[in-house]
Amino acid sequence: MTTKQSEAAFQQECRIHFHNTFPLLRKLLFHVRNNSDSKRDGAYWKELGVVAGVSDFLFLYKGKCHCIELKTPTGTQSPAQEEWEKLVTEQGIDYYIVNSKQKFVDLINHIVK
Repeated sequence: MTTKQSEAAFQQECRIHFHNTFPLLRKLLFHVRNNSDSKRDGAYWKELGVVAGVSDFLFLYKGKCHCIELKTPTGTQSPAQEEWEKLVTEQGIDYYIVNSKQKFVDLINHIVK
């Protein structure tokens, strides 16, 4: 991944790798919509239960939830993301920040094997 790749493109690259590598687990790794294009949209989704700061991917595997936040090499967590990380780790849920496709591949392989 180059530093010019957007976080969305990075996320797509990771999802496609997972999709192609683990066909039987495809539906267990998913993105949670937690950003919007406008304040009106944001208010609508918030009323439906969207929570700011939720990690990019949730991976449900063998009775555990793994929260995976993807960041470009220069990306940093927002305050809402830091708050979400603290909240879930206090509940014993695994939370990871991944900043390269190789780190994503290594993490998934570690969880699955």
